Amino acid sequence: MKTKITLLGLFLLIGFNSIAQERSCVMQAHMQEKLQNPEFREKYKLRQEKFHKEMVELRNSRNKRQRETVTIPVAVHFPAGNESNRTCLEVLAQSQIDILNNDFKATNSDISNWTTASSQYPAINTGVIDVVFIIATKNHPADTDTDLVEGGKAVTIGYNFGNGGDSDVKWAGYMNFVIKDISALGYSSLGGDPSIGDTVVMDIGAFGSGNGCTGYVPQTPYHLGRTVTHELGHHYNLDHTWGNGGCASDDDVADTPNIDSSSGGCPSAGSVIMCGNKSLTMNYMDYVNDACMYMFTAGQAQRAIAYINTIKDQYKTDVFTTLTSDDLTLENAFVVYPNPTNNELFIELKGINNRDVVKIELFDVLGRSVKNIESNVNVKRRIDMHNLKEGLYLLRVKSGKNATTKKIVVRH
Repeated sequence: MKTKITLLGLFLLIGFNSIAQERSCVMQAHMQEKLQNPEFREKYKLRQEKFHKEMVELRNSRNKRQRETVTIPVAVHFPAGNESNRTCLEVLAQSQIDILNNDFKATNSDISNWTTASSQYPAINTGVIDVVFIIATKNHPADTDTDLVEGGKAVTIGYNFGNGGDSDVKWAGYMNFVIKDISALGYSSLGGDPSIGDTVVMDIGAFGSGNGCTGYVPQTPYHLGRTVTHELGHHYNLDHTWGNGGCASDDDVADTPNIDSSSGGCPSAGSVIMCGNKSLTMNYMDYVNDACMYMFTAGQAQRAIAYINTIKDQYKTDVFTTLTSDDLTLENAFVVYPNPTNNELFIELKGINNRDVVKIELFDVLGRSVKNIESNVNVKRRIDMHNLKEGLYLLRVKSGKNATTKKIVVRH
């Protein structure tokens, strides 16, 4: 497996240890190998032709932005995970999606660093990629993970995604993330293909943020989800800021300074000079630590938007739970209070249109069940919390084939 990973040109071939790490990438070698496949090469060529036409249209339009917000269905896969850890893994997956939504929309808190840094780059503006990533909750593919339930998140656990490969046609139409031990940080195609169930592959220590789950703990300095932002940038046709390397190379984005190589660690704004230009080290498509990358440029945003517009018709649209006044979902049908709580928690279940017994289970952040209750609908239940340690818990409510989870904070 490690030999195969090297040949495919993964994002970063390192182990997590106490020595300071630097990213490295051989994306071009990865793509050159994939392009040896005639079928892949032809589909790739057609996508790129369509992409370039869309780029021209965007550049000629008055506002130079996409016409509407694009909603992208997400599925997250943990092939070596344990079902008993589901609640924690779902929370970890959601933490990563929250990071991506903020990074792509430029609503991340550290974008404020650009206020000071921008003086070093007077011709550059930050970019906004108007997409919303949502983990799918409806019409899950058959013959994948039998533990997926209608209304539950599209997070597979123990499912052998693509028989160990990088795509799975059963999950075509989704933005797939596969998290597994690859002795690397992650990798993606340069211009992904949802029609074949293409994916961004991430290492178990470079996905999500926070304390993680058993076997899946984010590792410093790649512990803030930004490595996934970088790889997803590749998936949406963004190259590294230095292109193929050398001052004569380029990333085909006009507003990224021309440089010849990557930066690592956490350099200050404007401190790295290459090819006579100040390197945009805080850009997501460089190699600095997660804590030190926080922006796309306007040009990169336009390029990613053009590619997303090119492939957006391949994404499924019938995989999100639709809320109507006549069809309440569990998300809106139960109320939990007080939250944060100290000694007791109350749950009110109302308006669920079935006669199934409702199962209520409380998990700690490691996915261990600490409370297990059955209840009828249209009643109020009290849960004793005084013997639980302070911290974050996950309350999972399941009714029939529907399930939803809410975060609960305990403070004594």
